[in-house]
Amino acid sequence: MKSSAALPALIAAAGLLAIAAPHSWSQTSRFVSTVSITSSARPAVEDAALVQARLDQFDSALASHDVARLQAAGVKPQTAKRWRRFFKDNPNAQVKDRCPVQALAISGDAASWDCTETATIVSEGKPLSFAHVIHFTFTKSDGVWMIADRK
Repeated sequence: MKSSAALPALIAAAGLLAIAAPHSWSQTSRFVSTVSITSSARPAVEDAALVQARLDQFDSALASHDVARLQAAGVKPQTAKRWRRFFKDNPNAQVKDRCPVQALAISGDAASWDCTETATIVSEGKPLSFAHVIHFTFTKSDGVWMIADRK
């Protein structure tokens, strides 16, 4: 097995992913069930659900290798080009983010979320996975949450 030949590709993929994630909508309902809904907590619950929805949009775009949808979630054009190249070079790649609900921090119109990202590429017919922490930053403008940064 020549796994050493695949290592540079995996490292490059990890670097791209760190610069430039699939969740399900069931994650959104976990916010509602884990936060007690009082009149003062309602905006926080709504914001958490909206941030989760934006992350879900991003993850769905990753799963389908859809660069246009990544940009719609907030990915900048330069980063979108890197994703396009990554998907072209790794057509079977899978990228998944695992984001614990308790790691989401929202303060006003800003939010941050530390997640564990796992990237899997296929090299020489064998899947190779690499996991690392990825930090999402979100901003809210006119009631809409967008991904501002991801590293």
